[in-house]
Amino acid sequence: MKRKFTWKAASAVAGLTLVGTLTGAGSAVAASNAADATLASCVTATRNWGGNIQGQYGCSEYPLPNGEQQAFGIGTDGAIWTRWSRTNGTLSSWTSMGGQGRSAVVPEGRGWAITLKVRGTDGNWWYNNRSGTPSGGWSGWHR
Repeated sequence: MKRKFTWKAASAVAGLTLVGTLTGAGSAVAASNAADATLASCVTATRNWGGNIQGQYGCSEYPLPNGEQQAFGIGTDGAIWTRWSRTNGTLSSWTSMGGQGRSAVVPEGRGWAITLKVRGTDGNWWYNNRSGTPSGGWSGWHR
């Protein structure tokens, strides 16, 4: 499934500061402040997820079967972070999925079964699989 993403520059956004990757084709707009030149807000085709991400990696989202969306990115600690929409319209908090990434986080799958793919700090591709149920247990990062 291919999605087009857009980016919005941000010098500061309340909440989690993301430093990394989320997947999608898009572009980053440099902030006017030189200190924040690579920061961008996590904005996808469906919403502004908030936080800050580094523009060179971007952010991605995955559509869930119940109409919710889930976003993924890499935080300032290098870990992969996620946030999702709820059916009542509210957003979850950013939640760490652990691991260490140095590329876009690529979500692929069908229905509730999602596989995340990210290049780790060791240069290898790492994967985290979500079970195919709404309760969504994750396997943990593995090669």
